[in-house]
Amino acid sequence: MTLRTRAIILSVLFLFVFAILQVIDIGRVVNLNEDIFKALFLSTVFFIGLYWVLAFNIKGIRFVTILGYSSFLIFIQSLFLELIVFQHLGRISEKTISFFVLLLFGLGIYFLILTLNILNVSYLARIPLAQAAKAANFLYTLFGAYFSFLLLLRSGIEEIFKLVFFTCITMLLTLNIFWFKKESQRQLFGETGAVVLMMVTLYLVLLMWPLTVEVGAMFEIVVFYVLLGLGLEERETTSVVMRVEYMVLVFVAALILLKLVSWGINGSFL
Repeated sequence: MTLRTRAIILSVLFLFVFAILQVIDIGRVVNLNEDIFKALFLSTVFFIGLYWVLAFNIKGIRFVTILGYSSFLIFIQSLFLELIVFQHLGRISEKTISFFVLLLFGLGIYFLILTLNILNVSYLARIPLAQAAKAANFLYTLFGAYFSFLLLLRSGIEEIFKLVFFTCITMLLTLNIFWFKKESQRQLFGETGAVVLMMVTLYLVLLMWPLTVEVGAMFEIVVFYVLLGLGLEERETTSVVMRVEYMVLVFVAALILLKLVSWGINGSFL
């Protein structure tokens, strides 16, 4: 059986399990939050299934950077869909939209599996598709980070726990991206620590900024994108084009923040 066939089987199986969980009353079986339990169960299914798809050719740190990281992405995306898309399925139009969203989710899972296979092979040997897989992994990380930050900011947990989870999520995603550069542990943790410190500082600043959670999460992703891009730049100096791109992104994001923010009766800054 080829890897593509196994990837298709896992994607279809995942969608089947996801659909089955929508009609099962989880509350009668376990005494946990239903949405979180479903997301955990789905991520576990994906973890085991991906291990099988990759022919159990996973060892050492790749259990975390390949299996663990991707399972975390699946957990976040599944939880996001449970809370945003599949909460209310009364009308036919809502069911139709949910069906198409589920198909797109399955397609995304299929390409994620192929991407992870290329990354897994590229860690052991040089292959032509490695750079394309790293670019796709970068996009998956940004989407996963946005969903994570959005869910975290919208949650009702204490701020101190939000900060702890935010730090852990940022560290996990950053470590995964920088790990594929195959640097020394000192460089890896040094660059990761710098990104995490800047992101935590930004998070604390945005706590005092009167923004909606969607806008706050989006600004954090813009900064996260810039920091990861700088960290992935292997040359000693960043190219002029990249510097201009990052400056424009941050400027536009800051302009939007100043435009949308509202300080009581004074209104927005702009």
